[in-house]
Amino acid sequence: MSTQFLTVRGCITQEKYIKGRTLSELESILGFHTGHLAQGATITALLQVPTKSQFNLLGYTQVAEHKISKEAFNGLDTDKLKDLLLRETFTTVGINRLVKVIAKIAHSKDTTDEQYPPGWGVPQWKLTAEMPAQVIAELNSGERYI
Repeated sequence: MSTQFLTVRGCITQEKYIKGRTLSELESILGFHTGHLAQGATITALLQVPTKSQFNLLGYTQVAEHKISKEAFNGLDTDKLKDLLLRETFTTVGINRLVKVIAKIAHSKDTTDEQYPPGWGVPQWKLTAEMPAQVIAELNSGERYI
């Protein structure tokens, strides 16, 4: 299989939270409705760390993006939090590298709780700019991300 590259945006997490999991477990971890990954998923790894202006804080997957209030980060120095993430958390290598799970079934424009139920509570961030990524796995129904 030849190496494939894409540009990605949207919600990302770290590889350590999805490694060794089945597609149905990924649904539960990331907060996708049951069956959203039934036809498979593409796992990509970011090739560069985003800059402060290229991502937003989202918290954890227990709360879907559409449920995060504008006041969620009030009183927090979000620039300082982003600096800390960039310095101590975000990487493009090892088990802590930033990854994006792309479902074979497209997301609905609907942002209801049915489509995005609470996940298991792993950290997530939102890429606001397109970022280069490498496909690191193509999973079909029933497969586990090794």
